[in-house]
Amino acid sequence: MSEDWTETYRPAGLDEVVGNPKAVQELRAWAQTWVAGKPIKKAAVLMGSPGTGKTSAALALAADFNWDVVEMNASDQRNADAIKAVALRGALGETFSEDGEYLSSKEGNLKLIVLDEADNISGREDRGGIPAIAEVVRSTKQPVILIVNDWYALSRKSFALKSGTQQIKFNRIRTVTVRGVLRRISKDRGIKITDQALRVLSENSNGDLRSAIRDLQAVAMGKQEVDEDQAAVVGFREVEQTMFQVMDDIFKSRDPILARKALLEVDETPDTKLLWIDENLPNAYRDNLDLYRGMKAVARADNFLGRVYRRQHYGFWSYANDFLSFAVCAAKQRDVRGYVRYNFPSYLIRMSRSKGNRALQANISSKLGSMIHMSAAGVRQDFLPPFKQMFQNNEEFR
Repeated sequence: MSEDWTETYRPAGLDEVVGNPKAVQELRAWAQTWVAGKPIKKAAVLMGSPGTGKTSAALALAADFNWDVVEMNASDQRNADAIKAVALRGALGETFSEDGEYLSSKEGNLKLIVLDEADNISGREDRGGIPAIAEVVRSTKQPVILIVNDWYALSRKSFALKSGTQQIKFNRIRTVTVRGVLRRISKDRGIKITDQALRVLSENSNGDLRSAIRDLQAVAMGKQEVDEDQAAVVGFREVEQTMFQVMDDIFKSRDPILARKALLEVDETPDTKLLWIDENLPNAYRDNLDLYRGMKAVARADNFLGRVYRRQHYGFWSYANDFLSFAVCAAKQRDVRGYVRYNFPSYLIRMSRSKGNRALQANISSKLGSMIHMSAAGVRQDFLPPFKQMFQNNEEFR
């Protein structure tokens, strides 16, 4: 089989990682805290769309700091026992050189624990994986990096991972940057490629550099020249968005049309989107008038969602989406700059924590309803409060 160009041209150090200089700077600063022996956050989360350089940055970091790497990826079994056997053992133990020499972490000889695609731990085969990762992050004596495409999917499963890690965002790589990398690889391979072909390949990648390199390899294999027609056989890649990724497109962008398109790409219902916007709008819009106009748009979206539930007319969802994206983005007059920490909706957190209590209440209401010939909803509203009071205060009744 031929070599994989994505591996051949993987960055040898952080200086070679392209497209996300801010993320690389934050990652290097985090590693320096480990070198100094004073890590504030023991683990870092590299989050972003596929092909933005997260894994390459982690491996390049290890190369720059001369750290050994213990890696678990999606092809490995990642249940609780497997993670404890590999990642946790590596995180708590010391390391050795290739010659068998003992390397002390106190002297700066560290190893990097990398858990790739940590957001894809699910199902029976990965049972207990998330709590095991949280234990690794909490107790590690070595630097840990979690690599995720969807930070929202992972953080909602564990509050410890959200609070105990430093999150570093990798954005989709700009088309001009992708084009430059493809041009450099083509030159190194002795392939004559037209500017139009480079443009097609870079634009079709939609910010996914790994896919762009593989597309180049696919169309150039066995050829000395590549033109636009040959590059056009590669289709455009659609990128599924998450709410964490789309917040910047709504709050920081000056293009309401872009904000609307980004929100439509998120695989969430409009009521969940509303909770996200409502929770994070005050964190992003610091100007009072901008905040007023933004919240007014959120309120209008809520009105349309109410009409959906009352009339079962789901065509109003489109109006709600437009107010949550286009109107909220257009509401600001002052630019939103700098880092904004986006929070998971507190309402969903409270509902998740009370899920057991609500299930118990529904079960009791159903049983009581069958005895007194009432619906469960009627029991919960009219009968359950006095029943609860009697149960708590009357031992004989209890």
